[in-house]
Amino acid sequence: MVPVSEAQYRQHNLTADVAQMRFALVLLALPNVLFFAYEAIIGDGATPPWLTLGMRASFLMASVYFWTALPGINRSEHFDRLVIGWSAVGVALLLVNAYAGAADYFGHYLFEIFALMTYFAVVPLQPPAKLAVGALHVVGALTILLMFKTPPHPLYLANTVFMLLLTCLAGYLISLRIEKYRRAATFATLELETAARTDALTGVANRRAFMQWADREVARCRRVEESSLAVLLLDIDKFKSVNDAFGHAAGDRLLIEFCRRVQECLRSYDFYARMGGEEFVVGLPRCDLPQAFQVAERIRASIAETPFEVGDRSVIKTVSIGAAVLHPGESEIDGALGRADAAMYMAKRSGRNKVVAEAAIDGP
Repeated sequence: MVPVSEAQYRQHNLTADVAQMRFALVLLALPNVLFFAYEAIIGDGATPPWLTLGMRASFLMASVYFWTALPGINRSEHFDRLVIGWSAVGVALLLVNAYAGAADYFGHYLFEIFALMTYFAVVPLQPPAKLAVGALHVVGALTILLMFKTPPHPLYLANTVFMLLLTCLAGYLISLRIEKYRRAATFATLELETAARTDALTGVANRRAFMQWADREVARCRRVEESSLAVLLLDIDKFKSVNDAFGHAAGDRLLIEFCRRVQECLRSYDFYARMGGEEFVVGLPRCDLPQAFQVAERIRASIAETPFEVGDRSVIKTVSIGAAVLHPGESEIDGALGRADAAMYMAKRSGRNKVVAEAAIDGP
């Protein structure tokens, strides 16, 4: 399974969480719109419950604010803070509603049970955070129930207490189950994405991943003035002789070690990929042709100066490298790759174990 940190997992699901939270806002706000209209316009003929109306208005305004703010969120930590803030307003509303209701009226607890279960089922917070919010509400609601209400029958009181507690517990267990399935789905998706972008043997990126990266980098170069992008094409010299002499398993081990050495020569933000067979490509952002030539020379020396251990034998291998840069006005990486490819074959024709830059292709 692909190792995924908690931060990566949350960030991967952030877009879906935002969409789900906007749905939850509507689902939990609509009943309050209806209650607000009933209490403010119809009521029971008595004075309107100004405290409850004020809290409902606050909750609806908070819901509108979060609805508009959610699309601009790009970090899961910010998302959690907003959702917990909105949840706190919702809990305050429920407690005010319970406190302000008539001492012998228990109907509002039915809506609280609905709100709790809906909250656990649809609000995309982590289960421990949901449990903390639910427990806060249950403690407050039971305090009001036991200290400020006069139930007509002890059985009715007991039913209300048990329903609140069981709803909180059941909601927490439901949210745990939902989270378990969501994590499994996320990890499966990331495994597929990684497999589609990674060379299975060496573990470096594949051609598809490089082309996607290059499209983004070319677009950046077109947006940012004086930005540069260089590419190196690497081909291991006479690699077939290793397979012929020692077998494909030995050749595979050599490729893995080759990739490790190349990666040690690169910056953290450079992009390294296997194009196929024994051919590799390096993308060098913010790098001009002389700088790319220096990187290529460093790679060439790293490969040539230390023998590879193949079985019980030490084998010296070399690499031919072609270097090229993206030219002004180019909208795709293909031109730079073509020039790097031509430079690489010039390196092979002129003796191998060399670096040739595109400027030398048409030279003497």
